[in-house]
Amino acid sequence: MKENSEQLRINRYLAQCGLGSRRKCDELVESGHIFINGEKVTELGAKVSSKDKVEYKGKTLRPVKRLEYWAYFKPRQIMVTKDDPEGRPTIYDVLRRDGLDADLLKYVGRLDYLSEGLLLLTNDGDLIHALTHPRFRIKKVYLVRTGRLLENQEISKLIDGIESEGQLLRAAAVNPVDIKDEQCWYEVTLFEGKNRQIRRMFEGIGHEVRKLRRTAFGSVKLGEMRTGEFRELTPREIGGLKNAGFK
Repeated sequence: MKENSEQLRINRYLAQCGLGSRRKCDELVESGHIFINGEKVTELGAKVSSKDKVEYKGKTLRPVKRLEYWAYFKPRQIMVTKDDPEGRPTIYDVLRRDGLDADLLKYVGRLDYLSEGLLLLTNDGDLIHALTHPRFRIKKVYLVRTGRLLENQEISKLIDGIESEGQLLRAAAVNPVDIKDEQCWYEVTLFEGKNRQIRRMFEGIGHEVRKLRRTAFGSVKLGEMRTGEFRELTPREIGGLKNAGFK
């Protein structure tokens, strides 16, 4: 934010401070968690300048000076959440252990406890919103291991759509990668991001997902990363994500 009297909408300012997407920041405002110059603010149209003191939970906020973009190869049995009521390890435990800023970095799209693979982390709130909003249809690719071969009609069902919990879940593509007697790997492409989507889809056709790994998210690929490894995204990868998310 420039050091002058330029005013920004409160949700944009909060996003620049690393509190998440503008939509998430709207929720923080409406719930009464934001104070400007000592006064609670709940109006979404409120504006602030560099001269204002903005607080969240008693902490004075400052816009993030440097935007960060990271890829993480999430192992199995790590929770993608800030806190887990069951006490299981979370990605934020790992961030702190590896010296990354756990207070500012947010994850882009979840992976469940038993899934592994590519997870994006950033403090760019606008990009998080763009990459997770359904209307932008960001491509995500997964490797899925099942215990037996998928029949052609089952693949067709995955692409046509599986009804689950009142939602229609679709795969954009399902292709065999490595087929053996009791270990069949498939590459599954999604343009959606519903909760436990692949596991629910395969359950809907009577198949157990024995292993699930995300290998690509938009322009970013897992590539040769090792389990548990972090790396910064390249300028080309960041540009690809922004082109996809802000189109």
